[in-house]
Amino acid sequence: MQYVSGSVLTDLGFIEGYVGFEEGMVREVGKGRVSSSLAEGLILPTLVNSHTHLADYVVPLDLTLSLEETVAPPKGLKHRVLATTSSKAIVDSMTTLSRYMLERGTSKFIDFREGGIQGARQLLSIGDNWSRPVIFGRPMGLDFRKAELNDLLKVVDGIGLSSATDWDAGAIADLAAYVRSKGKMFAIHASERVREDLDQILDMKPSFLVHMTMATDDDLAICAEEGVPIVVCPRSNLFFGKMPPIRDMIEAGAMVALGTDNAMISQPDMLTELEYAGRVLRYQGMEDIRCAIDMAIKNGRKILNRNVTIAIEPDSPCDFMVVGSKKGNPITDLVLRSQADDPKLICIGKKVWRVNR
Repeated sequence: MQYVSGSVLTDLGFIEGYVGFEEGMVREVGKGRVSSSLAEGLILPTLVNSHTHLADYVVPLDLTLSLEETVAPPKGLKHRVLATTSSKAIVDSMTTLSRYMLERGTSKFIDFREGGIQGARQLLSIGDNWSRPVIFGRPMGLDFRKAELNDLLKVVDGIGLSSATDWDAGAIADLAAYVRSKGKMFAIHASERVREDLDQILDMKPSFLVHMTMATDDDLAICAEEGVPIVVCPRSNLFFGKMPPIRDMIEAGAMVALGTDNAMISQPDMLTELEYAGRVLRYQGMEDIRCAIDMAIKNGRKILNRNVTIAIEPDSPCDFMVVGSKKGNPITDLVLRSQADDPKLICIGKKVWRVNR
């Protein structure tokens, strides 16, 4: 049996204790100390990055361009660059970022992958040796072609589209219905640049929405009522002059998860994103920022219909990390004072990575 010790995150908060594990399984979680530990610090489940565009890492950012000029299909900067970049360069960059995420405690990421079937296969080819991709692909064009979609759905975990305003209303509704009929998840960017018609979007029964920076209080209340999760990306949103109303989302009762968005703008570093989310919540007047931890750990798993507890429990597969402690309050240390190079150990299944920096 091997052990890690320190402050262990549970559903009720942190406790001083230890985790014992062997053969890829958690065997013990207890209070107190053990005689020998592989690592000591804050012990918590690995992070889930609920929204990325990893391939964008190859795009040289032009600071003079607007959000629409940078990312909107089909002629935004990113789409023009990706169309002329070699497949090898794109795959190499995504592989590099997958390793980057794993070494910083992110075990899974949901990627909205452009480029049709080829784009999805590029991401699939990076494998699962590092942070594991959950692929939300999209068709090549802004129209519904059943044959193309059938081929795409054989490769991807779901379909993730750009704004509904990019599409004909009938075509996008037909596409969403078809994706759901095949048992796949459907998600979409919503109200990122301007407020969009939420009734139209929710009629498509999305699995989750991304951004909602321009949503109204009524929009947020409807999302909460209908149980539609929202993924926010505060660093990316702030870069383009938008402030995600995270406090309003949470107070409305919506489930909120955290992502890092375009890799040309922000490194896919979830500890840094967690810090930004905590500071946005403080700016918006929220005194208790524990919800930011749920955003980074629990709610991404809920979106994927995985384990919904935040606790590390005996007889469960290993999926945890140890982050260096600052010797203060564990919650504020984790949310506001942890850095990208703080993880000391990551354990997923039978694999243990000791990160020495």
